[in-house]
Amino acid sequence: MQKILIVAGEPSGDLHASEVVKQIRHKSSAFEFYGMGGELMEATGVKLIYHIEDSAVMGISEVLTAIPRFAQKRAKLKRFLREQRPSVIMLVDFSGFNLNLAKFAHRLGCPVVYYIPPKAWAWRPSRARTVAQTVSAVAAIFPFEADFYRQAGAPTHFVGHPLLDIVPTTETVAGARAQLGLDPERPVVGLMPGSRRREVNPLLPVMREVANRLCYRFPDCQFVLPLAPGITISTKPTRSMHQLNDSPFSATITTVDSTQVYTAMRASDLMIIASGTATLEAALVGTPMIIIYKFSALTWWLSQRLVQLTHSGLPNIIAGEEIVPELLQDQANVERVTTAAEDLLANPEQRVTQQQRLATIRQQLGASGAATRVADLVLSYTEH
Repeated sequence: MQKILIVAGEPSGDLHASEVVKQIRHKSSAFEFYGMGGELMEATGVKLIYHIEDSAVMGISEVLTAIPRFAQKRAKLKRFLREQRPSVIMLVDFSGFNLNLAKFAHRLGCPVVYYIPPKAWAWRPSRARTVAQTVSAVAAIFPFEADFYRQAGAPTHFVGHPLLDIVPTTETVAGARAQLGLDPERPVVGLMPGSRRREVNPLLPVMREVANRLCYRFPDCQFVLPLAPGITISTKPTRSMHQLNDSPFSATITTVDSTQVYTAMRASDLMIIASGTATLEAALVGTPMIIIYKFSALTWWLSQRLVQLTHSGLPNIIAGEEIVPELLQDQANVERVTTAAEDLLANPEQRVTQQQRLATIRQQLGASGAATRVADLVLSYTEH
C-alpha cells in the first residue's frame, strides 16, 4: 500500500488537510496516511507521527524557545521520509517548518505538493525561489498568489479557497438572531478580538470600552462575542472609563461558543474584528466590519520594514484597495474605533456599500471544491 505524508502545524492546516484526506479516501483506498497534524486529521485515519497541540507559537521569545522542539519533530519526519519513501508529501501552510522539509524531500526525489504556500507575496519574497526549486506543485488559494508563484517559476495551480466550502451563506439575519436569543429589531455589533490570548489581551479592553461608548450613542445596541477555543473572559459588564453628561454607562456582551461564530457574524450589523482569517470569513458571510490589530513593538517595527503590503486585512489585500476600515497599532484606540463604528451604524448606506464590495471577494476566490482539486493534484503524483 502506498504511503502519503501530510504535514500541518496549526489547527487551520489540520482542518484543511483533513478535508483533502477525505477526498482522497473517497477516490481510492490504496493509500496509508502518515503525518503531523491534529484531531481532525487523526479522525480521518492519518497515523500521526506528531500531534500539533504544542506547535502553535507566536512572538519572538516563543519561537526561540520552540526551536529545539521543532528540530526534534523535523528530524523524525525526515527519518520517516528517508526510511519509508512515501509516494508524495503534502505540506499545508506552516512555512517556517515546512520549507525545510520541502528541501529535504526534493533531495530524496519525493514529490512535494504545497497546499497554502508561504505568503512570500507579503514578506520575504526570496522564499518563492525556494518553493520553485523544491516543490513539485503549488496549490494556491488566492488568484494573486497563483500569479505570484507562476512568475517565480513554480508549477502552480489555483485551487480556490477552502473557506468557500466551510462558511455558510444561506442563514438569514432573523434566523441567526433567533438562534442567539437576540432581539431582531435592535442593532447588533459583533466583537472578535482574536483566537490567541496574545491577540485578545490588548484588543478586548478596547472593544469593551468601544461597546460602552456605543451604548451611549445607540442605547438599544446589542453585542455578541464568539469565543475562540481555549479563550475565556468575564461576561460581567464593565463600567465605562468615559462619562458623558456625568452619566456612567456599560454594555452587556453576550458570549457564544466558537461553533456559532458564523451565526454571530450573520446576526451582526457590524463586526469589530481582529485582523486574520476571521476577516475573510466575515467577508464571505457578507457582514460589514472594522479591522483592528495591535502587534508587539518588535513585530510592528519589523513589519514596517519587511512586509510588502499596503493593507493588513485579507478583504483589502484581495480587493487591492481599502474596502474595509483598518485601524492598526496606535490607531486601534478607543476613540478611533468608536468613531468608525458610529459612522457605520448611523449610516446604513455605508454598510450596504461595503457589503456590495465584499460580495466581489467571493467571486475572486474561485469555485468551491478546493479539497477535491488538491486531492486530484496529490493523486497525480502517485501510482494509482
